[in-house]
Amino acid sequence: MVNENKKIVLNPIGFVKMNEKEGKFWIEIKEQFRPALKELENFTHANIFWWADKNDTPKRREVLVSDDLPPFYGENAPSMGVFANRSEFRPNPIALTALPIIKVDIKKGVIYVPWMDAFQDTPVIDIKPYLPMTDIIESADYPSYLQHWPKSQEKSVEFWSQQEN
Repeated sequence: MVNENKKIVLNPIGFVKMNEKEGKFWIEIKEQFRPALKELENFTHANIFWWADKNDTPKRREVLVSDDLPPFYGENAPSMGVFANRSEFRPNPIALTALPIIKVDIKKGVIYVPWMDAFQDTPVIDIKPYLPMTDIIESADYPSYLQHWPKSQEKSVEFWSQQEN
């Protein structure tokens, strides 16, 4: 029997930190979780799971269809359910960012990253190493309304800078 009323408890393992003027971004890990950083420095990238707490309201958790959202994928995108987009407006505002690791300082509990698409003090709820054998799907593709998007994070820097201008 499934207990549909079971509560799930998530506790932050750390927080996003940044100095945008200097272009510095890092994740501070709480002291009790710092031993979990062991060997992370041997990976080039990590998947950072974070809680979109700045958008976590009862009303925003009720958003199920993109009609109620800003046009996240552009004006030509169709109406879509939140499970078909990466918006932070969803029943559980869990976000995921795959990032290069610049450096890991286990003693200080700091993971240095080149950027982060979260806000200062955003709670980090988990970190997993990026593994090409499980994280790359060679046959993956976009819907037709996103075909103009780049096919990799490395190629997206120029694309997104052009979108902001």
